[in-house]
Amino acid sequence: MSDELALDESIQSVPTPALPPRKTGRILVAHYVSNILSPVAISLPFVLLVALYHAQNVPMALLSALIVLFFLSFGPMIYILIGVRTGKFSDPDVSMRSQRVGPFLFGIGSSLVGFVTLFVTHGPKNLQTLVLITIISGVVMMVVTLWWKISIHASSLAAVATVLTALYGLVLLTSFVLLIAVCWSRVVLRRHTLGQVIAGSLVSIALTSLILVIRGV
Repeated sequence: MSDELALDESIQSVPTPALPPRKTGRILVAHYVSNILSPVAISLPFVLLVALYHAQNVPMALLSALIVLFFLSFGPMIYILIGVRTGKFSDPDVSMRSQRVGPFLFGIGSSLVGFVTLFVTHGPKNLQTLVLITIISGVVMMVVTLWWKISIHASSLAAVATVLTALYGLVLLTSFVLLIAVCWSRVVLRRHTLGQVIAGSLVSIALTSLILVIRGV
């Protein structure tokens, strides 16, 4: 009897894993928002808008945009998808904090190659600045991620909204509404806490604004 009681107590002492949120209408909306506003999904329109801003040579600007998209977005995403397929990563979002260092290092390295390629080919200054923002933000986020799961979704969209507002003016302050939406979705899906999405947003806005000022954009 004492052995049975001890077994019952040991079972009760094991922490119960957090259950995923039930798929209500609110959860489904959050999934759509999170996917539509993911870093990879927003990269195409964002990079094109930056590349075409006051572009004097549109074909060259578009070629530079393709270079940026490959090194900043497509290449790192392919790396993650291969990792998911081979069991190295849990999912395309790399939800487990302990698995994020590899993707960060790959993304930063790929971005460095992209920056050198742009520099050698005399790519638009705005795109070079965008890549620098990605590299510096990536390093900061990777360091923070070693001990805290800061939100990359929020960080990416905050940088997008900040850059577009700096280039196109106050009319694109409305893009920060999208930032609020993606922060809401990540919290609802229990991928991040409120503090993690706020921190990701504020750190990215501060870093992006500083780099834009230094680069004179």
